[in-house]
Amino acid sequence: MKPKVLLLPKWKDPVIFGKAIEMLRSVAEVEFISEERFNEQLAEAEGMVGYGVGEDLLQKAPKLKVVARYGVGYDDCDVEALTRHKVYLVHTPGVLSDAVADMTLALILACNRKIVQADRYVREGWAKGASGYPGYGVDLKGKTVGIIGLGRIGYEVAKRCVKGFGMKVIYHDIRRNERAEKELGAERKSLEEVMKESDFVSINLSLTPQTRGLIKEKHLRLMKKTAYLINTARGAVIDQKALTKVLTEKAIAGAGLDVFEKEPVPLDDPLLSLDNVILTPHIASLTKEARISMALCNARNIIAVLKGEIPPPNVVPEQRGLVFKK
Repeated sequence: MKPKVLLLPKWKDPVIFGKAIEMLRSVAEVEFISEERFNEQLAEAEGMVGYGVGEDLLQKAPKLKVVARYGVGYDDCDVEALTRHKVYLVHTPGVLSDAVADMTLALILACNRKIVQADRYVREGWAKGASGYPGYGVDLKGKTVGIIGLGRIGYEVAKRCVKGFGMKVIYHDIRRNERAEKELGAERKSLEEVMKESDFVSINLSLTPQTRGLIKEKHLRLMKKTAYLINTARGAVIDQKALTKVLTEKAIAGAGLDVFEKEPVPLDDPLLSLDNVILTPHIASLTKEARISMALCNARNIIAVLKGEIPPPNVVPEQRGLVFKK
């Protein structure tokens, strides 16, 4: 009898998930999660693709061996609980770096060249000669981008900025990135120096207990009045109330945000009333190529565990080297 693997309902899309499901069905019985039958399904599942997995769910899944997080971030999962229950948590590092880096540059360009404002002006006011004509942007060539977190995604952002736009890269990270320094001329600095010296600050950190709330009001107030803050990582890395305050005061030029402390963003959130911020609904990895690759990565990781190839590829750092047997 084949082991049972549970998939999210959105995996029913054959264009994005068809190949991954075909792979999984070669070794497992695949079921889509049903809200009505979820507890019954959990009791038999040995693998699953899911979010927000913690103690309550794990208590209902005695046979579970692996949870695949459809994405690179896994801050919504309780790694300690998963480890206690001898369940691997795998994610998708690397396969979405290009998509997220592209989105980061899209937000830099949209903020700098007032793309949203310009679009609105054409639709509502240009033919009338109304006010609202977009303000000046700046040439990106020669400007400084400061990257907070120069890992896989941060490196791709830096590469695009240097090779595509002739920008200078400075960065802050707990680890030195010698490759970026050698190939891109990146210069490692303190967090305060990066915030103070950059024309564009890009947040590319994972959310961990150490990075939660890392960017505080005091850091935001170090930024140039002409600088922009871009966040395609996790909303909680930044103190969102402080950012809203700084943007409201126009202490910085603006921000491009794809992630937020609370998602979806409540309709009464003051960020939504500001005209110097561009907001997108956590879509940085939303390309066909990235999403297909993420699904295939999940499938390979689940299959590895079901075949006893442990620890699996792309296990989260906290579980590297651990061998679980059920």
